[in-house]
Parts: sequence; structure tokens; C-alpha cells
Amino acid sequence: MATPDTIRVRFAPSPTGYLHTGGARTALFNWLWAKQSGGQFILRIEDTDELRSTEESTRKILDGLRWLGLDWDEGPDADPARFGESIGDCGPYFQSKRAERHLELVKQLLAEGQAFYCPATAEEMTDADGKKKNLSPYRDLSPEEQQARLAAAGGQLPIRFKCPLGKEVAWDDVVRGRVSFKSDEIGDFIFVKSNGLPLYNFAVTCDDADMRITHVLRGEDHISNTPKQIMLYRALGLTPPLFGHAPLIVGMDGARLSKRHGATQVGAYREMGILPEAMVNFLLLIGWAPKDNKELFTRQEMLDYFNPADINKAAGAFNPEKLHHFNGLYIRSLAPAELLARLKPFMPAEWLEFRGEEYAGRVVALYQEKLTFLNEIEGNAWYFFRDPQETDYNEATVAKFLTSNDEAGPILGDLFAEFSALSEDEWDEQHLAPPVDALCERLGLGKGKVMQPWRVALTGDKISPGFFDLLVVLGRETVLGRVKPWINRLN
Repeated sequence: MATPDTIRVRFAPSPTGYLHTGGARTALFNWLWAKQSGGQFILRIEDTDELRSTEESTRKILDGLRWLGLDWDEGPDADPARFGESIGDCGPYFQSKRAERHLELVKQLLAEGQAFYCPATAEEMTDADGKKKNLSPYRDLSPEEQQARLAAAGGQLPIRFKCPLGKEVAWDDVVRGRVSFKSDEIGDFIFVKSNGLPLYNFAVTCDDADMRITHVLRGEDHISNTPKQIMLYRALGLTPPLFGHAPLIVGMDGARLSKRHGATQVGAYREMGILPEAMVNFLLLIGWAPKDNKELFTRQEMLDYFNPADINKAAGAFNPEKLHHFNGLYIRSLAPAELLARLKPFMPAEWLEFRGEEYAGRVVALYQEKLTFLNEIEGNAWYFFRDPQETDYNEATVAKFLTSNDEAGPILGDLFAEFSALSEDEWDEQHLAPPVDALCERLGLGKGKVMQPWRVALTGDKISPGFFDLLVVLGRETVLGRVKPWINRLN
């Protein structure tokens, strides 16, 4: 197998669903390998499953890759408005549009006697013990006899690859080292269905060859496909690429990742407010780790550190708690303006219109140290953008800190009088804190006892950002306007 100077890798998803986390990790590994070597990252859509492949799924996959920042050098046009068009000189990059080329190579193998039309039934491919036979009883039919049987079948027979016997099919796997199969154990496999459509192993071999793919890095579930593809490469007179097979992603229980472990689609994490840089960083560390145990990476550091030879052979566990932790760290690293920009898709439009973006920015800054997901902002910060209604108040909290608290009335009333005496220019912690301290001392209460009735009256619950931050950002008019009805109710 050749080791060319310019690396060309590919990610070739089937658009029968959304971008899976396992697929996203495969794409990331290939993207890093290409970019760090000055090579090319090619995206090919393997859409030959006519019943299950959809335009919606294809668009979701392209959108997911764009969101993760995994730009491709060749493949479908990245502009959604130009869907179906291609960039690059090895297209088309939709496998369904390559049928003519596939047929050309099928004819080549048939003409050279390296493939044959096979009328074998399931019974004929099974021995007396019920074990599947590797070799077809029709592998040595003459071309004339094949055509006769094909005509008898109405032109509908599958095509099998004529496996060369007594050969070793081996490769030096980038991840796993030397891997070897015996050709006789692989046997005469079908690579074109009776309806004339090529199966996966043939289509992918043709397309990888035509797209000049030099390195194929994919999941270990493809290991059994690799010897078939290598034999097809050789039969076509082509040089196979270098292969590498990364371990599968499993749940924390060691079972293959599935919906019972949580979301498996990249889009679901985007919707809950995971940052793309946190997702990429997290995916990088599933089945791969640097020798110095570093965990947080910039994109450039990923390029500097990543080596496909360091991918583990053992399965990598998908730990959602680690992803959540990473996301919180990345949220806290954002500049204020960037934080607001990232949060806008998760905020009702009227929030930005309420008092303008400057006000919205001040609000979201109060939550930067608390957010784990971006979609938490609406459930936490709503009371900065509208007055709490009766149904917004937590009944148990209201009873504890207001209606069943004999001290609540004086606490609200005394501070209301002090706060009312402050002007808009004095509405800051420097001027708001002394009256609170004085009331605590006069009543012999801790600050929590004094602040909580105010916090509940203002927000409907007992949890909020810092007390003085709450007062200052809400503003004088809003604070006094929300508390006054409670004073009237409690006195």
C-alpha cells in the first residue's frame, strides 16, 4: 500500500438519519489528520439506499458538520442554497450520481473473469451441516454459460466477486497494527445486487479510488469489510489506501452507545445548548488521549497534538457528565459579547427588544458562572424581562419567606423606604448595601434572612444571581414596583 506525500481522507456518511456522535468523531479524526498534514478532507454522501436516504438527513449532516467547524475541501457545496451541487474535481460527491462509473468497473471485472453472474440459491450456498459455503458452485462457469443463465433469469442475477484462493489479505492498520484474513474464509461475496445496483463494498472501493483517497480512518465495525475492499482494489489494478479502524463508542455501562444512554445525535446536543467547541473537545477524547493527559484544547492545539497512531484499540466511553463539565468551562471562557451572541438563539425575541441588547448582555453576564447549557437561560432569567405573575411564584417558598414569615412585612417596608430615597444615579451596590447592613443589625438577623423576602418578591423563588446584582440590573423602578404590592399584602 502506498504512503503518498499528500494525505486525502474522507468522511462518507449515509443520509438515512442525522449526524451520529460516532460519525461526528470519525469526521473529526479525519479532519484533524488532513489539516495537520496539509492534506484534503473529502465529504462524500453515500445515498444509494433509495428507500431510506433523504434530502432532510443530508442537510442535517451537512449542517452538523458546519456547526462543529469541520469544513471540507471537496464534496457537496457547503452553501444550503446550492444543495446538490459539488466543489472539487473528483465529483460528483453524491454516490447515487456515480452509477455509470460503478457499472463501467463492474463490466471490467466481468470481462476479466474476476466476477461472475451467480444463480446460486441460499440452499446451494449452505452445506449439509447448515453452514454457509464461502465458494459458489458457479464460480467457474464460462462467460457463455453465465449469459445463458442470466437470460433464463430474465436478466436479474447478482454478481459475485471471484475470490482468489489461498491468499493472505492483510494490511498494517494505523490503529491496530497488522491485521490478516485468509481469502478462502472470505469467499465469493456478492458485490452487485440482482437489480444491478452495487453493494457497499464495491461502491465505496470505486469511489475512494476515483477520489484518490490515500487513508481510510473509520470505525472498527468496518474491519470485516476491509479485506473485501482490498481484494477489489487489487482486482481493479489499483493500490489500496492505508486503513485504520477506531474503536466504537460505548455507554458508561460498556454497551454500544444507544438512545438509552441519552442523545446520540449531534443535533440534540446543539439544541440543548452545548457549544460546538465543547462538543469537538469532548469527541476528541473518546478513544484518544494525549500522552500528557491534557483535556482542554484549542483547535490549533488539537492539530498540534493529534496523532491517529495514538487512537486506543479499546472502546471509548461516552460520559455525558464530562461533556456537561466541558460545556460549563467553555461557557465561562466566553467574552461577554460572545456569550450574548451564543445565547440569542435560546432567548425569546422579545427579550432583546425589552430594553435593548445592552440590558440583555448585563442579564446574561449574571448567569455566565452558573450555566451548564445555553438553553437554561430562558428558565433562569425570565424575571428580568417580565414581572412575575401569580402562577410564577413558588407557593412553598412564598409561604416560608413571605406570607408565613412575621418579619417579612417590616423587612420589605423598612428597606422599601430606604431604597425609595435613593435616586437612579445612586442605584448601585455602594448605596444599596448600607441600608441592608443597618437593618440586619437593628433586627439582629443575618443577611440571608433579610435578603430572601426581597428575592422571592422580585423573582417568585428563592434562587437568583447575587442580591445586589439582582437589584441593580432590574433597576430602581422595577424593584420598587414589584415589592410594593407585597408590602400592601403583608401589612
